[in-house]
Amino acid sequence: MDKRWPAVVQRIVQVLGIQPGDLVLVRDAAGRLDVLLEISLAIEAQGATPLIELVPAEYRQRLWNEVPREYLSHWDRHRSQWIQQADRILVLAGADPDWDVVSHEGFRTWEQAVHRLTMAEEARALNGTLVAIPTQARAKQLGLSLESLEAILLPALLASVQELQAQVDRVLDVAAGGQTIAIHSGLDHVLHLQQGDRPWHRDDGRHSNLPAGSIHTTVLETETEGSLWLPKAGGATDLVFHFTQGRIERIEAASGAEALNEMFDEHSGEPRRVSHIGLGLNPYLRRPIGWTLVDEHIHGALFIALGENRYMGGRNASSLNVDFALTGATLKVDERTIVFEGDVVNA
Repeated sequence: MDKRWPAVVQRIVQVLGIQPGDLVLVRDAAGRLDVLLEISLAIEAQGATPLIELVPAEYRQRLWNEVPREYLSHWDRHRSQWIQQADRILVLAGADPDWDVVSHEGFRTWEQAVHRLTMAEEARALNGTLVAIPTQARAKQLGLSLESLEAILLPALLASVQELQAQVDRVLDVAAGGQTIAIHSGLDHVLHLQQGDRPWHRDDGRHSNLPAGSIHTTVLETETEGSLWLPKAGGATDLVFHFTQGRIERIEAASGAEALNEMFDEHSGEPRRVSHIGLGLNPYLRRPIGWTLVDEHIHGALFIALGENRYMGGRNASSLNVDFALTGATLKVDERTIVFEGDVVNA
């Protein structure tokens, strides 16, 4: 284990804000036992109790493929009780499932149960933290060694509140109070969004996901107009979302547009509306690696989320909530340039 891991674990405990007597639901989707043991011991050292739920990618694949759908349809039966008992939730993210070998019927049945659990978590407004955990499987998916992935990610996980606050404050001094937002992407695509009186939210590492370091805001749900280019999204490549009256009306892509449309069609509510947009500000992340949870915190990267946003004060209801990261773009607030082609201005 890398010698920086004990400090990373303490950073996780700090962000969670654990109190003596808490029950902490640890949802391990990473499957890295050495890290899980360190985290569990650190929780107990705070006088709290970890409740471990094991759901790494390989386990989920076998669950969807081998377990009867009747059971998957009420997979949340006992887990919903865990949600009612827990004081905090920690999610450890690792590799993605191999979708080429997954039973999509089993996955969709399970996903409905997970959606109910998510609604229960939101109803209780539980304090929760999502942490990107470098694993051998995730590194392989990214075309990296585990050592290389740790070299990129561990410093970003360890970024202090003071370092992140300095980055956030500098940008908010310029962006706060704006009404209109424009994102310039690709060769000539511009997306116009209306912020109205929606506030910017700070992700400065005090109570947030890890890696931390960003600002984000919801926008007026029916006012988004124009087009946004992304290199990759939901299996599609070199794609453009065309928005009219706040909703994606058309998708152009070099490949995968049909699969992306099918993904949206599987969800209820308004999955084609913008949930929120944001700007990454972690000073230790400077290049994309292909992991959205990490890339959306790259210093100068933009991210756009689609679907549900009521949990952060918006008005869009959907069973979908998905983020896409974009580097090299330009962000303007009321014509003030905040980011120019991926570089934060004056930062």
